[in-house]
Amino acid sequence: MKEKKKLKISGILALAAVLLFGVAYFFSPQPHAYASSIVFEDQGFYASFDRQLKKASISNGEIYVLGEKGKKVSPFISLEEDNKTLVIKKLTEGSYTLHIKKTAFKKKASSDITISFSVVKELQAIKSEKDLQDYFQAVLNEGNNSYVQIEEEKSDSMVSNDTAGSSSGTNNQVEGIEEGDIAVTDGKYIYSINDQSIFITDAKKMEIASKIGLQEAYPSKLLLHEGKLLVFYDKYVEEKRKRGYYSGTSMTQVAVYDVSDAAKPQLIREVGQEGYAVGIREYNGILYMVTNSSPNYWLLQEEKELDLRPRLFDSSKKEMTRAPLDTIHIFPGSREANYAIVSALDLRKGKKGEFVVETFVGAGSSLYMSEKAIYMAAPSYTSLGAIQYSIGETSIMPMWNNDTELYKFTINGTSIDMTARTTVEGSLVNQFSMDEYNGYFRIATTTGQASMQGANSNNHLFVLDANLQEVGKLTDLARGEKIYSVRFMGEKAYIVTFKETDPLFIIDVANPKAPKVLGELKIPGFSNYLHPLDETHLIGIGYDTKVEPDAYTKQPIVYTMGMKVSLFDVSDVSKPKEVDSEIIGGRGTYSDVQHDHKALYRDKKNNFYGFPVVLYNKEQYMGGGALIYRITSDGIDLAGDLITKAQGEQYEEWNTSVQRLLYVGDTMYAISPSKIESYHRTTFDKLKTVKLK
Repeated sequence: MKEKKKLKISGILALAAVLLFGVAYFFSPQPHAYASSIVFEDQGFYASFDRQLKKASISNGEIYVLGEKGKKVSPFISLEEDNKTLVIKKLTEGSYTLHIKKTAFKKKASSDITISFSVVKELQAIKSEKDLQDYFQAVLNEGNNSYVQIEEEKSDSMVSNDTAGSSSGTNNQVEGIEEGDIAVTDGKYIYSINDQSIFITDAKKMEIASKIGLQEAYPSKLLLHEGKLLVFYDKYVEEKRKRGYYSGTSMTQVAVYDVSDAAKPQLIREVGQEGYAVGIREYNGILYMVTNSSPNYWLLQEEKELDLRPRLFDSSKKEMTRAPLDTIHIFPGSREANYAIVSALDLRKGKKGEFVVETFVGAGSSLYMSEKAIYMAAPSYTSLGAIQYSIGETSIMPMWNNDTELYKFTINGTSIDMTARTTVEGSLVNQFSMDEYNGYFRIATTTGQASMQGANSNNHLFVLDANLQEVGKLTDLARGEKIYSVRFMGEKAYIVTFKETDPLFIIDVANPKAPKVLGELKIPGFSNYLHPLDETHLIGIGYDTKVEPDAYTKQPIVYTMGMKVSLFDVSDVSKPKEVDSEIIGGRGTYSDVQHDHKALYRDKKNNFYGFPVVLYNKEQYMGGGALIYRITSDGIDLAGDLITKAQGEQYEEWNTSVQRLLYVGDTMYAISPSKIESYHRTTFDKLKTVKLK
């Protein structure tokens, strides 16, 4: 009996030893590298690490580069001042491997590191359909079925687009670059979406002037441009396969209507491209659309001659077509399973406007556009090598790094060129994490996990040049927290992080090479959205919070309470302060503006800022509608209460919930899917209602 007991104990100890070895192996101190797999010849190759390298490691041969045939090449290799970034230049077109010995790091790594990359003069288009089939067959063989979650564009650099004219404008991220919205106005008519229809309402008469109905399609956004209404919608297209069954794909399409006579809108043209929309923008009469598409390459198992080119539609050609081969580009060494499809439509020439489409292997989830470039960001997950096993109630899960792939498309009219690609450490909260200013691209990210016990998160701000190469950075900001909102305003960046309190950081980015924290404010709650009131004041919209210990673990738990509107004074950058705040409703209260900047109502002339809101107190529905505040540098005051109190309903009705507020002349309008209600612009006395049916 004793012998059996000894054997049992020995077995447990042996198992423990194996598990400890496994933990030691998988969590060994191996540096993590950040580098692009492809660079253009005139850019240079950059590899950044989370650990410092020894300055002598280049000269003593611990760092070297091999060419395609495994022979050493002699590029120019340098180490940046932080000793964490290698720069390799003077490489010609070809494939290379960077070798870094484990002893090259100041703190020795557990093993040597190799990084493969390619240098190209320009991105080449594929030559034949077989090339495309071979590419996706390799993806299929490797089991790469990557999926990118698109940040649904809810429809800020220094520009706030606050309107003081005769009618509202969309709250776009960049002035002059239209993003589209679910309700828009041209100063005479209001254009809004209800189910499969677009209603055109005479703002003065409060009468429906006309209605546009879509067949088997659901509109998602509207955009106005010089007497034209652009209606964006999703459409599912089926195709019969050789074996008799059907496969399908989603299309993102836009219908262009002439609304110079709003009572009789005339369809001018329709164009579309395969995939789900990452974003749409209009600038100087050119419409840009970016979509993600994952082709049905798994059908290669049954159809070797499968056409994998993305589908396109142009009503001027009267049929669905496929993208020409010379417009499809694959990165050397890539194994992406998705397409990023970028198009440009010239709206200035009506039916004859040029429609240009370029396809790139890759994917995106967030979009930022300046006057000269489109930046697309996509999450990139790399394993840290952990394993999963359980002993009793203890479990170790696989660990993943959440980085961001960045793609830069230079635009000039309908010309689209992919000019840079890189990877940055961390993930984005939304499109406001990105900004371009004076030729530099700024991006704020979060690494690690902030939501779990023993949080390991960090926050960073990177500054990149025109080639998306890093020139400056600010790292390890607010350890253990994550970014909830970002606002870039010229030479300043405002970042809100959160775990238990809401730190608002003011960061000086005037010197791209050396961003630095100027000031910090900690208050309860957090802001999902920051909006500039003026050059020295910010409006923050988010949640109030409360921290309470868990009844069992006694660990602190953060509870969101009511909505919170804050006014921040940032005139003294070293000592920002919260001038005023308003708490709205109880726990469960929410507003579209917390995740959709276009839901913010702005009446600069009267200092009014408003938004739709749904009120809850825990599980109890209290009512819904909209609230308008007068916000000045002195404080926040409620100006208009458009809330309809609950009459025993358990939940809000989506069809009657206010989605947007806008004004025309002296009248303000509250728009929901099923109706439009008008109010006096300054007194908020109710005037009329028109049903959308």
